Amino acid sequence: MKSLAGAFFAAVNMLYAAMFGGPIDGTAWDVKVKEEGLFHWTSRKETLVFHGGKAVIAGEVARGYVPALYESKEEGPATSFFVLLAGDGREPVEWTGRVEGDRIGGVVIVRGRDGRTLRYVFTGERKNG
Repeated sequence: MKSLAGAFFAAVNMLYAAMFGGPIDGTAWDVKVKEEGLFHWTSRKETLVFHGGKAVIAGEVARGYVPALYESKEEGPATSFFVLLAGDGREPVEWTGRVEGDRIGGVVIVRGRDGRTLRYVFTGERKNG
């Protein structure tokens, strides 16, 4: 019964996001993404846009991923979110994060078909303009 209720609430959340967006809908963010670990010093810039219940991640779109529905939930003064990019035989990419005020941060997980998992961290702020 628990899994049925969980599935129902997940479906309601997805429907809400598709119809109305969420607490962070209509926002854009500039972030730096860096591979997790002591010996990884380089980072790349990325832009995240939440609009119409979908997340558009510029670099991922350039790699062939399409904008995806996102889940968001208010947690006190912050909002947590989750985006799963997948399809067309591409490796699944999960963006999980938290927005609080004008700051954003979280983790990107890329699950390779070979079983390897790459973890990245991202931080940033609300995009100006």
